[in-house]
Amino acid sequence: MCDVTAWTDLEEKAPVPVVGPTPSQHGDAVGRSPADPITLASPPKRKGLTRRGEKHEASTGELQVANKLRLRISEGRKSCAVKLSDMAILKGPYSRRTTMPFIERLSLPSVEVAGKLDVRSFNIGQPVPVTKAIPQLEKIEEAIAAIDNKSNKALLARWEDYGFATYGQLKLMARVIKARNKFKLVEDTMKWIDSLAFRVASITPPFKDLEDVTKVDHKQAEDDLNLGRWYVGRHEQNGCEFLDFRENLWLHSGSIIGGLLALQSENLDVAIVNPRFHDFDDADQKMRTAKGYGAANARAKFVISVINLGHHWGAFLVNTETKICYLFDPMQLSSNLSTLKEAVLTVVENMLDMTDQLDYQVIAHCQQKDSTSCGIREL
Repeated sequence: MCDVTAWTDLEEKAPVPVVGPTPSQHGDAVGRSPADPITLASPPKRKGLTRRGEKHEASTGELQVANKLRLRISEGRKSCAVKLSDMAILKGPYSRRTTMPFIERLSLPSVEVAGKLDVRSFNIGQPVPVTKAIPQLEKIEEAIAAIDNKSNKALLARWEDYGFATYGQLKLMARVIKARNKFKLVEDTMKWIDSLAFRVASITPPFKDLEDVTKVDHKQAEDDLNLGRWYVGRHEQNGCEFLDFRENLWLHSGSIIGGLLALQSENLDVAIVNPRFHDFDDADQKMRTAKGYGAANARAKFVISVINLGHHWGAFLVNTETKICYLFDPMQLSSNLSTLKEAVLTVVENMLDMTDQLDYQVIAHCQQKDSTSCGIREL
């Protein structure tokens, strides 16, 4: 006979079955306590380079191939055809002597495009367009700006009378046109050097070290000039801007700033006031711009700048030790000298913490009597 009391005790001690999904249905490991947190597995690691790294590596490889091809052409050796993608070398430093023969091998004619620009996405299955001609620069830059405004470099530019071009193709074509324009500037500068008559007796300090430099040397320097982007101090400079330093050419702000910083690199006790400060109306913006090249904290003996007086350049030099400010206008116009003094009084004195401490003197010699470059005289 069964003991009912004992059987009841066994039922009370037996585990109560759980109704619901099994551990495998939850995706949990068998034996995991319900109180344990769920742990997700780490995502699989990508082997090799990231997509950005792959693009950079591909771009670097293309650049190396293009440079090898350029060297073969410059040495007169046989080489394969030059493609638009090879123009990636124009992203870095290049000169007319080393690069013009390479670009001349690019067999893409110029074409005049008159149609309206249309920016669109690739159609399904549409292949990458093949470049067969190069439109005019203004059309290319219009297309680049339109794609930039949409913040999607995967878009295509299209003209009815031209066809399609990718963003990358547009950038390369623009570089080709600009490089050809720069080569022309170099050639014009070399012709100008040929036309000059160098008078050794007219060379004065600090340029005496140029007495033995011949026209051949000057032209070689122009032919080897880096026409890409480079830096004079912290200032980004386009090499072609130095080609403006000719007798009758107007010097742009970039040329003036590059010239000032190049001179500063040879004279360590000189600080440069950013010439662009004079272009602004707001006093705070004038001051911020003037301090752009560190003149406020330089503790230099001389503080100089060349500012635009309206189709004309004027210069000032502050001797911080003698507290004399020298003003120079090649045309010796009282209106220009007043503008120069006002610029120093309202901005530079305050920047140097020398308010009402400067004595102003005008440099009256070296007066300009022809149409030669006033900017070169200032520098």
